[in-house]
Amino acid sequence: MNLNHEVVKFRDGTKLTVTEANWAVSIRLQELEEQATKNPLEDIKQQTFGLMVYPKLAACSSGKVPTIQEAFEMPSVELDKWFYAAKRMNPDWFPDLQPTPDAKQKKAKKPIESTPG
Repeated sequence: MNLNHEVVKFRDGTKLTVTEANWAVSIRLQELEEQATKNPLEDIKQQTFGLMVYPKLAACSSGKVPTIQEAFEMPSVELDKWFYAAKRMNPDWFPDLQPTPDAKQKKAKKPIESTPG
């Protein structure tokens, strides 16, 4: 069975193929996340990127996959191409931060105003 995929072309001409997850891709993601935890980076911004974003991008990609350093230094426009392709192929890896139904209900209710007696 063929996996859904999307080709990302960067402005320097290099290409990546981003695929939807299967067992092998999911195991690769787990390995990359564990590796990032075991090998912390000195720069907190790079460490955060290396823990939360890069493993998801690299795990589902093939071709000339940028290193974490190369990815971190990419112009936002180029990194966004890769990020959104990975998100389209594996949306459950990138949950949107949406309020829970309970929070929406609480926010919708207006507080009762008391009047001085």
